[in-house]
Amino acid sequence: MARISYKVPAEIEDEQAREWVLASIRDGRPGPEIQAIRAHSSGVISSFSRTREWLVRDGLLEKELTELLRAYIATTAGCTYCAEYGLSKTWQESDAAMRALVDYAKSEAYSRREKLALRYADAVMWDPALADDALWAELHDEFSEPELVELGYWIGFTYGGQRWIKTLGATQGELDAAIASTARDASIAAGRER
Repeated sequence: MARISYKVPAEIEDEQAREWVLASIRDGRPGPEIQAIRAHSSGVISSFSRTREWLVRDGLLEKELTELLRAYIATTAGCTYCAEYGLSKTWQESDAAMRALVDYAKSEAYSRREKLALRYADAVMWDPALADDALWAELHDEFSEPELVELGYWIGFTYGGQRWIKTLGATQGELDAAIASTARDASIAAGRER
């Protein structure tokens, strides 16, 4: 069980926050359990949801690239919750795909643009010294400055969020159990009131 309780939809007073949680339950993304934890603070769930929505839907970067980075970060940073869906789950199910990911610099599975984004993610996550003048020159050759701002922001947003999620100890499917428990408790309470 997560170290912070889940706010089930019936308990969320803020209408927009409740809709974000319901949408995550319906779509399976972003993780429903984490959205239900974010719902403890309407400011946090709003900030996260609006930022993610803007970057993923309306940002300059290709959606496939943002998913590649999200999945890469989940896989390499060990966020088991985040690695359970999308591209990261596909990689885990295929030895060849995982080998290509681990050796992305030499792999033909990734474009030059994707490899540069992955190298930059490694610099942001593991060693800022990797973002030397040579890498920046290559990044500037491939990405516009507005794209570079989005790229860095997406990597930091995703990595930081996933590191926080990892500390929570949340597991996929726990929100369903919390919702069912709340419904049982409400049913029992209603029976006592009769």
